[in-house]
Amino acid sequence: LEQALEHHPEAFGRVVMLYVDCEVNARPVKGFVDSGAQSTIMSQACAERCNIMHLIDRRWAGVARGVGTAKIIGRVHLVPVQIGGQLFGSSFTILEGQDMDFLLGLDWLRKNQAVIDLRANVLRIGEQAVPFLAEKDLPLELRGGGGPDDADQPPTAAPKLQPPAKKPAAAA
Repeated sequence: LEQALEHHPEAFGRVVMLYVDCEVNARPVKGFVDSGAQSTIMSQACAERCNIMHLIDRRWAGVARGVGTAKIIGRVHLVPVQIGGQLFGSSFTILEGQDMDFLLGLDWLRKNQAVIDLRANVLRIGEQAVPFLAEKDLPLELRGGGGPDDADQPPTAAPKLQPPAKKPAAAA
């Protein structure tokens, strides 16, 4: 633990997730960049705010499984998504009761040959470099701290190191 605290202190703090500013159907949305997600998804609430509910093809309804399950309402086959200065025709799955508004999954990242550049802290799409949002630019519920799910969590602090307890000697 001492070695980890000294040489890898970042392991004891929070990591700000990767978000970019997007516009979906000309409505501002914070897009969560998630290369670990197979598909691009949007919550029903976000689809309503973006005025695209009428575009949902309900033949694609079902259940999404991954870390938990969610009901798939359907799929939107083509909606304009603007990231940086570029406009992309995008398709994605709409989930019911999803907390995450808009998640750019591996399908979208591959299709658009996006590169997650952590050295420069940008999402590269073609010749464009779109900066990831800083923690201060995210709404409280997206910051990974201070939101309703973290209300009962103590603040992250380095633990106080205690010497190991000595075991009593075994009787002869």
